Amino acid sequence: MTCTVFIDESGDAGISTVRQPNRPGSSEYFVMAAAVMQRATVIHAGKELSRLQLEFGKKKRWKHATELNHAQRVHLCKTLSEMNIRFFGVISRKSTLRDYAAEISWEPDKFYNKCAKYLLERVGEYLGHFGGSMLEPRIVFEKRNHNYDAMIRYLNSVKENPIYPQSKHLVSVNPFGITSRSKSEEDMLRVADAASHAIYSCVNKTPDNFGNPEPRYLRELTSRFGADESGKVLGHGLKCIHSLSELELDHDIAETITKMRAVPRPKIIFPRSSLG
Repeated sequence: MTCTVFIDESGDAGISTVRQPNRPGSSEYFVMAAAVMQRATVIHAGKELSRLQLEFGKKKRWKHATELNHAQRVHLCKTLSEMNIRFFGVISRKSTLRDYAAEISWEPDKFYNKCAKYLLERVGEYLGHFGGSMLEPRIVFEKRNHNYDAMIRYLNSVKENPIYPQSKHLVSVNPFGITSRSKSEEDMLRVADAASHAIYSCVNKTPDNFGNPEPRYLRELTSRFGADESGKVLGHGLKCIHSLSELELDHDIAETITKMRAVPRPKIIFPRSSLG
């Protein structure tokens, strides 16, 4: 069985100057998300995105969920939740970086790479449960101004010399198989974008939304997130760096994330034709 991991992010990776109420800067939170899809699902999703394009009355192909209105985003997420996709995500609140930010000299690329490592560890753990029936996935990041060669070398170094137990899950992925594409080149990055936007909407507070995060999109996608054998998503399909409490989310948002439940991952390793 083969699959492709499509990865996109929301927020920005800048960590030197974080936005404050009275000071401009980068986003307070950074989110990275992955959509794991088999070839048949990629074909199906492509048809569904084309159908939604007509249903939404969009003459121009949208690239980001932010180009859709609230009702359209909800409908997009509901549509994706009915497909054979597994979503994964990481959330970082930059004020918790502390000494780590200084260690990496406040370099956004290194912060981005670290988040990519956390995300691929989650993906790798899930794919590892399929054993020999799962071939190394193709991994596609949305193209941005980033040193991907450095990221690949970093990920391979962690894979070859894992210091932490969770890094051993990278055995399921091949860093040298990573590519970057624009949304014009790879349509399924719009699926990953929907996932990253759904997560980011839970932490994003701006004057435009009157400081009120929106968990509806994440709730619609929850059933398709990676999960453990009991269906628990937190810590498996969704990683909070380094803990949920450190994110300092609104109570209702934290409760939503804590209660996230999805289709359980397989308990036994054997050949399958579905991601579960």
